[in-house]
Amino acid sequence: MYMWNYRVIRKRHADNSVTFQIHEVYYRDDGGIEGWTEQPVTPTGEEFAELREDVRHFSHAFRHPILEERGADGRPTLYSDETNDPINDGHYFELMDRASVAVDYIHQFLGSHPLMRKDSALRGTYEKAEEALAELYQQVGRLVFDKDSR
Repeated sequence: MYMWNYRVIRKRHADNSVTFQIHEVYYRDDGGIEGWTEQPVTPTGEEFAELREDVRHFSHAFRHPILEERGADGRPTLYSDETNDPINDGHYFELMDRASVAVDYIHQFLGSHPLMRKDSALRGTYEKAEEALAELYQQVGRLVFDKDSR
């Protein structure tokens, strides 16, 4: 059985330009890459809801490391991006800010929903998600404090 997903692939061209495109990538049972679409893919659907769902799946491509297409033994091969971006002081506050924005965002769109106020089971699940994001904010804050205490 083939498993596949959308992935971002970086391609370096003969003119030294670089492009990033989304492709379907297919995997073997052991998780290794079996193949990928030669041409980039575009979101599509036979109905509006299908298009919206395909775009959502496209957005998941950004959750994975970038793959780079390189030639090996005369044929293209995909390699996971091995860049190791160094962490700087701004990254800590950036992540804290994003966690804070995420808490506000989920409250605005989920926490304040009328069904959330009426159903205690839904509210309980929502509150766990909100608490987890608040804890993420606190953990990053502790990292900043620990880093600055050294």
